[in-house]
Amino acid sequence: MINTNLKIAVIGGGNMGAAIAAGVVSKGILSADRVTVSHLKAGLALPEGVHTTRNNIEAVEGAYLVVVAVKPWLLQGVLDELAPHIDVERVAIVSVVAGVDFATHGEWLAGAKGVPALLRVIPNTAVSVGCSVTFVAHSGASDEQLGVVNQIFGALGVVYNIAEEQMQAATALASCGIAYALRYIDAASRAGVDAGIEPRMALDVVIETVQGALSVLRHSGASPQSEIDRVTTPGGITLRGLEAMEREGFSAAVAEGIKASK
Repeated sequence: MINTNLKIAVIGGGNMGAAIAAGVVSKGILSADRVTVSHLKAGLALPEGVHTTRNNIEAVEGAYLVVVAVKPWLLQGVLDELAPHIDVERVAIVSVVAGVDFATHGEWLAGAKGVPALLRVIPNTAVSVGCSVTFVAHSGASDEQLGVVNQIFGALGVVYNIAEEQMQAATALASCGIAYALRYIDAASRAGVDAGIEPRMALDVVIETVQGALSVLRHSGASPQSEIDRVTTPGGITLRGLEAMEREGFSAAVAEGIKASK
């Protein structure tokens, strides 16, 4: 269990940072008064009691984890600002910034008195509803620090601990992948409208159908192709539809999209 006296600072109160802070509190991981968010984006709400500030140095004072959730082009400046104020013996830096490796984080933290524990964490946008797929890689983190990060993000979805070199592929599958799944839902619901179904009903039907497909996979433990085989018959309408999709390059397009995202 997490020590409830720990403090967490979230640097960057945009959509992702605010979702992480809100999730930590709403899931009962820490009380609101143990969480501080800097630079909260206008219009975003946090649970009552979460501290907010415009001062990053103030935010990290006494923090055990410093979650940096800023745009990639802001990261260097933020780390340079924070470095002299990081107690490297006790503080772990949790970077929620895609595409910046540990070596670069280390260079930008050169002003610290030593090398802090670093964790790279890549959630996807479903973190806002507690259904994220999150990947965690670490450099120099203790078992306790890794455990705390896993527990925080595990309460906001599922967590996979991976090596840093797997980060790009993992990001393509989950962080980018959520957009790809939504693109299928959008395309299928639009096709339903073209076929004569009312727009809201078409979207709801596709959403429920996708949820049903996921439930079947989780329940059966079978591969997607095995479940496809169960619902297709020679000459049947499902097979005709699948064949038409493949003629238009469906599977190849998905694979190319994943590759391009890396």
